[in-house]
Amino acid sequence: MSRATTPRRSATRPGAWKVLAVGTAAAGALLLSGCGAGQIAQTAEQVAAVGGAGAVTGDVAVRNAEIVWPEGLAPTGAIYQQGGQAPVAMVVVNDGGAADRLVSASSEAASQVVVTGDQTLSPQTPLVAGTEGAAAALPGSKQITVMLTGLREDIVPGRTYPLTLVFQDAGRLTVDLPVQNPPMPRQDQMAPVEGGGEGGH
Repeated sequence: MSRATTPRRSATRPGAWKVLAVGTAAAGALLLSGCGAGQIAQTAEQVAAVGGAGAVTGDVAVRNAEIVWPEGLAPTGAIYQQGGQAPVAMVVVNDGGAADRLVSASSEAASQVVVTGDQTLSPQTPLVAGTEGAAAALPGSKQITVMLTGLREDIVPGRTYPLTLVFQDAGRLTVDLPVQNPPMPRQDQMAPVEGGGEGGH
């Protein structure tokens, strides 16, 4: 099945960068935490491990969009199974002078995209999706949840999965979601190398 190409705009208005620079940095700290049965569908694209994706349409910008890595899961194999569901993390900003609204969401990788929470996008009041309480890292933002349900294929690291958002005024926007990088243990959490120290007691 061939995948339709959706035009994407990449230019971001100057005002949006001010909010997004703060928003993605703060929200990112908390956010870090298809067709064919059993086969990799053509809706997925092979890419290197990267941070979240972004896109712009009209006055609306999406930043740091990615599929959330499951807590406690080792970085091997599929992280979400076909038929299951996968949460999405992202920050959505309205840089215009009037409120907009997220009216629908869809993905070729899932039978449905479920969005919960207040989807009104007021100017300079970002919507934050991700782990519970993620919006607390960005004062003045609102928490929503975005969930891919009825996955049409396994979700695996190193691929992207398209998510299309439709806004009442800004229109349609498609972003290719990478899989979030797994959290790395801190240096002080790593087991010491046996016999590697000097002057051990």
